[in-house]
Amino acid sequence: MQPILIAVLTPRWTGERVNWAQWLGFAIAVSGTVVVITAKLAIGPPQLMGFGFATLALAGITLANLWEKRFGLPHHPVTTNLVGYSAGLLGLLPFLCWNGIMVVNWTPAFCWAFAYLVIGNSVIAVGLLLAMIRAGQVSRVSTLLFLVPPLAAFIAWVTLGEPMPPMAWLGMIIAGAGVYLASRGYKNLF
Repeated sequence: MQPILIAVLTPRWTGERVNWAQWLGFAIAVSGTVVVITAKLAIGPPQLMGFGFATLALAGITLANLWEKRFGLPHHPVTTNLVGYSAGLLGLLPFLCWNGIMVVNWTPAFCWAFAYLVIGNSVIAVGLLLAMIRAGQVSRVSTLLFLVPPLAAFIAWVTLGEPMPPMAWLGMIIAGAGVYLASRGYKNLF
C-alpha cells in the first residue's frame, strides 16, 4: 500500500506527476502481490494491534520517503542509517525495557541473521533506496516495494525449501509486470 500512498501524496509534496500507466502498473502489482501473499498464507487472522502498528509503519515509511525526496541531503549511507536506526532504537527502547526483552542469546545462527539484517537490509538496501529516491521519482522507486513479498517467497523457496504453490508463481509474474509498467511508463512498453 505504501507505493499507492506515495503516488497519491507525491504530486502535492514533490510536484511529481503520476500518469495513467503508473496507476495501471500499481493496480497490476497490487494484484500480483495479493496473489502471492494469499497463496502462501498459512497463519491465522491478524490481531487488531498488529494492524495499528502496520498502519504506523506505513505512515512512517511514506513520510520518510517523501521527506527524503523533498529535503534529503547527500550524506553517506552508513551515516544516514546510523542516525535513522539510532532514532528508531530510542523510540523502541522503552517498550523493550517494559517487556523485559533486553537479553540476547548470541548463538551463531543469531549472529549470522543479525549480520544479514545489519549489512543486507540496513546498509545496502536502505542505502540503495535513498540513492534511488534522490536520483529518480519517488513514486517509481517506491513501486519496487511491491516485489518484496514475491521475492521473499522466492528466497524462502530457494534457501529454506518452503513450498511455492503455482498461484504464487503466477502472482510473481503479475507483480513483476505491474512493477515494470509502473516504473517504466507506457512509452517504454514495447
